[in-house]
Amino acid sequence: MDRTATLTDCAPPLTAKLAPWMRKFIAQNEGSPDFYNKFDLPAHLIFGDEFKRNVRDLQAPIKERNLKGGLYFARKANKLPWLVELARQEDLGIDTASLGEVRETLALGVPASKVVITAIGKQDELVDLAISKGCLLIIDNEDELKLIQAQADKLGRKARVGLRFSGFQTADRIVFSRFGLPVEDFKLVFNQLDKNLVEVENLHAHIDRYDTNERACAAFRLLKIIDWARGEGFDIKSIDLGGGILMRYVDSESQWQEFQDALLDSVKGKRPYFTWLNDGLGYNRFGNEITGKPDLYPAWNSLSKERFVSAVLDDTQNGEVLHKAFSARNVELYFEPGRCLMDNVGMTLARVTYRKRDTLGNWLLGVNVNRMNVRPFRAEFICDPIFMRQNKDGKRLDEGAYIVGNLCSESDLLYRRKIAIDVLPEPKDVICFPNTGGYLMHHMEIGTHGDPLPVNILLDQNLREVERI
Repeated sequence: MDRTATLTDCAPPLTAKLAPWMRKFIAQNEGSPDFYNKFDLPAHLIFGDEFKRNVRDLQAPIKERNLKGGLYFARKANKLPWLVELARQEDLGIDTASLGEVRETLALGVPASKVVITAIGKQDELVDLAISKGCLLIIDNEDELKLIQAQADKLGRKARVGLRFSGFQTADRIVFSRFGLPVEDFKLVFNQLDKNLVEVENLHAHIDRYDTNERACAAFRLLKIIDWARGEGFDIKSIDLGGGILMRYVDSESQWQEFQDALLDSVKGKRPYFTWLNDGLGYNRFGNEITGKPDLYPAWNSLSKERFVSAVLDDTQNGEVLHKAFSARNVELYFEPGRCLMDNVGMTLARVTYRKRDTLGNWLLGVNVNRMNVRPFRAEFICDPIFMRQNKDGKRLDEGAYIVGNLCSESDLLYRRKIAIDVLPEPKDVICFPNTGGYLMHHMEIGTHGDPLPVNILLDQNLREVERI
């Protein structure tokens, strides 16, 4: 496993945080001819023990404060049924976002009572299934409320529901979200509820930033709504603060800061650009004016996973500590993590197919995947790749390279930054994309040009294949 060099025309390094199993897999296979000739690539690797460790880490702050509640695994973060089975084994609930996810989750043996449905744009078939089976439906808008009550009346069964609210006031702003009902109109919402048709069990919040205080502000406001609603005869049992719990992709704070500083300096003209066609990755320059901000996940942060949850629970408002406010009211608290439950669970492998220079003289490394196979929501995939080489004595480089995919598109780059590489990889060498389990593997994948999607491989504790999909 080579260490990337730092070259003046390249992006500063962002060394990936690697789980022990990833290091072991690379070390075991890098020198094996069979690996390069026979291993089926591209492939997404899954290691379930890391999922279980993440569950323990995220549950710890809740248990330490003797709170009732827990976690729903946001399964939209990864499509594989193995993760649902692991979540069931850990007694988690499952947050589902579509009819297909609900059907598969129930078929995998998850009790309907532990399935929450946050799908946007719910339609009759999904609502009917949820009511019939007893899943919890999170209501996003008034049309959904009308639909759910109508279908409950038709089926002759009460629907289990939660109400999603948005627009919470904090010290700095009203929290923006396109999801949810206006929290200022909560009394109007409750007035539309027919207690003969729906059982309101939960209040739900959606927050658009990775901010612990904003989640706490939302929770305090929802607790006040519960106080009012209980006086109106509604027996609301829980609050769900959704997902958005931070995790780290890199361990080095200094590397993360250096990368951000270098990106801004390149846009300002203080150093050469290191991105494809001078992409500012969220920054824009108009004359001497710089606008925008980096469209990047906060890959290093001080509130990763359990620290994030603890900060929410220990927030105070008017002298009241949030977790004590929950306990005093006997209200359960839930989170819906997806990405952070998948931290270090997955890694994607692809094969180098060619090397060439483009018309500007840049080195390009072609790989047998495309950018949608490891696609972030943001402008750039954060972790630097790792190369597994057949030949350690290849051509030395004193310049960087762009890693490009196999789509017939000029925009198919897996990284928009130039990566520092000390030895030019050869065809059939393997490139590793670390920590792709949460969202990156599957959320936007496409089978363009008739190519099959990467195979998914479940590994056991000895890194042997258990199953593939």
